[in-house]
Amino acid sequence: MLEVLLTRITSVIAWYHLAFFVISLAMLGMTAGAVAVFLLPGVFTDEKVPERLGQSALAFAATTPVAIGLAMAIPLLPIDGLMDFFALLAYGGALAVPFALGGITLTLALTRAGLPASIAYGVDLCGAALGCALVIPLLDALDAASAALVAAAVGAVGALCFGLARGPAGRRQLGSGVALSVALVGLGLSNASAEFPPLRPAWVKAAPEDPEGFEYVGWNTYSRVSVDKTIEVPPHMWAGSRLMPLELREPTPQRAIKIDGAAATMMFEHGDELDRHGHIDWDITSFAHQLRPDGPAAIIGVGGGRDVLVAAHFGHTPIVGVELNDLIVELHTEVMADYSRLTQIPGVELVSDEARSHMSREQRRFSVITMSLIDTWASTGAGSYSLSENGLYTVEAWQVFVDRLEDDGIYTVSRWYHPKSPGETARMLALGLEVLWRRGVEDPHQHLVLLQNFNVATLLLSPTPLSERDIDKMQKAAVAKGFTMLATPRRGPLHDGPLKQLWALDSQDALWAWTRSQALDLTPPTDDRPFFFNTLKPDTWLAHPEAVDELDVAFLGNLQATQTLVYATLVSLLLTLITVIGPLLARRRELRELGGRDLAAATAYFALIGLGFMFVEIGLLSRLNVFLGHPTIALAVLLGGIILFTGIGSLASVKLPLERGGKLARLYPIAPFILVVSAVLASGPLTQAFVGGSMAARVLVGILTVAVPALGMGLGFPLGLRLVQRRRQLDGGPELGPWLWGINGAAGVCASGLALGCSMVWGVPVTLAVGAGCYLLLLGCTWHLGR
Repeated sequence: MLEVLLTRITSVIAWYHLAFFVISLAMLGMTAGAVAVFLLPGVFTDEKVPERLGQSALAFAATTPVAIGLAMAIPLLPIDGLMDFFALLAYGGALAVPFALGGITLTLALTRAGLPASIAYGVDLCGAALGCALVIPLLDALDAASAALVAAAVGAVGALCFGLARGPAGRRQLGSGVALSVALVGLGLSNASAEFPPLRPAWVKAAPEDPEGFEYVGWNTYSRVSVDKTIEVPPHMWAGSRLMPLELREPTPQRAIKIDGAAATMMFEHGDELDRHGHIDWDITSFAHQLRPDGPAAIIGVGGGRDVLVAAHFGHTPIVGVELNDLIVELHTEVMADYSRLTQIPGVELVSDEARSHMSREQRRFSVITMSLIDTWASTGAGSYSLSENGLYTVEAWQVFVDRLEDDGIYTVSRWYHPKSPGETARMLALGLEVLWRRGVEDPHQHLVLLQNFNVATLLLSPTPLSERDIDKMQKAAVAKGFTMLATPRRGPLHDGPLKQLWALDSQDALWAWTRSQALDLTPPTDDRPFFFNTLKPDTWLAHPEAVDELDVAFLGNLQATQTLVYATLVSLLLTLITVIGPLLARRRELRELGGRDLAAATAYFALIGLGFMFVEIGLLSRLNVFLGHPTIALAVLLGGIILFTGIGSLASVKLPLERGGKLARLYPIAPFILVVSAVLASGPLTQAFVGGSMAARVLVGILTVAVPALGMGLGFPLGLRLVQRRRQLDGGPELGPWLWGINGAAGVCASGLALGCSMVWGVPVTLAVGAGCYLLLLGCTWHLGR
């Protein structure tokens, strides 16, 4: 629970790529706790373990509010120098304190409390899965900081239970656990109910935040939505025409909606009074309606409602607005319905759903489908680097949207444009070309129009060739609005550069060859590599690291985000190396008794199951996130499901009698390997077969897909611990359980960055293959340990 909540909090305070780094540092605290148990045997003697369990759980609960307070109070800046990096390191280190104390509790419970490892580990994982599910109602009822206090209270209840288990000797811990849990829940509820919560983000995106400037603040598992008080200023536009009449520039009441304090959209007052909003016709993102001004329209990403107003202003009906964020839909339908009045426009339907999933089930066809500048830069609970919009910018997603068009309908997408580095615009155009070629179109250039104004480019795509009348109408409207025609069926881009080269390509093979050869990754994203926003190629960054700043668009920072991910992974690897080598040097004399080969086999075993689990988990999450579409469901079903069934697999491992024969001990990794491979091979056909099914059907498919490999992966830790403990009983040597638990956790933290990077560069199938390979490599370890 605390990990997910800190991901949300840090994504609001900083940027999503920094959230990944901070959470990696915090989770390394778990490893630090395990290493502390290993290095301090005198502090954690067998007779003191029951007492230390309660003490560390109480300390976890008591330090969590302090860590949350620091997270809320300290500004985080983009890494622009050594001091910024050290500030970030200190921030992550502060958050690591409660994780380190929790790590001590878990290490003692799993390796030193005399409990069966399979049962203890299984219960721990089932609790983690329950935590994933509980985060959802908690964030529906409370803000993230208040919810973190409630999560800390659960730790205090754990201390209460440890005190209860000690009998009379644990009365003091029992009383402390009761008092602390009640106090933390009370603090959480009072903080959530306060008009201006004392525990709240003081800095958001390096700027101080004033809570008195908000009309509304709401949290869910993948965003924090805030609405500013009404201001009267000239109407906000993404890329408005220079030729717009002066009377349309008059100040108008509007409210800024911000997601995680960064991605902003404007809500105009009284949207149903369409005559008040004539300015919206002069924005380049509205251009498709110049060609198709009537018929049914669909809006992907409602936001403040501007695209809905555009469609209504031109005369479309019905207008279906599909919005992923349920908090934004509630603003228009409940919280600020009188201000927005969007739903009072005849024919407007607002749907809280993931657009791709909804359009797969939608039976109607549309004259225009609009997707303008849909991005939030917000990290989700299921993965702190994951963007919920990635699934909208793939070949498969665009095929779904184009299939929902009328024969002469238009699918229009707007993205950011920079003349010196048109990365997003070029990739958007490449995506459109690839979709049309996959549909069997011989000359996709006859189906496309690319326009630009200021720093926004708009692509128009039609399933049938645009007529001469359409082109004449488009050119006339573009000239009247003052928009630049970058490419039309009559001519390609006039200026030399990537867009002109891209437009000149005449085949699908040429498209892929050209996009792979560029300094940025401009290949059309697919469901196997759904990372539209990541265009930084490893060879470009390694060969010319200074080129990142030149190629990136300053206000987007996507290339810097990828660069930060690389740095975060390298730091995690370095800290993991210290975790491995440090204890070896500190207790090298005792470890010699175990033998070098035994030590190497045990270390490799627990590192491999940490790596393998995370590679499989992140690979399946990447694939199934796109399939399910909704971050909340992904958190509860996918992340919670994979942890739950891993726990069930651990509980079942107690039935495997390793002591009776060596073959079972040596060959058991074949089971998780086969189960992982089976799930990987089946996941593709299953998701394709049920992509248009109901949410219930897709949830069942998602659960089945993660349950199969998770059951096998759950065998890994308890069986490995039993093998190592049996080896120690035979050959002697120190107790390695705490250290091996730490190795497993450290490898898992490193693997999160490595797996994500692998998916970005080579695709999700390669990530899943690496995860399966890790389990196969376990055979070498078990062959030695199981002798």
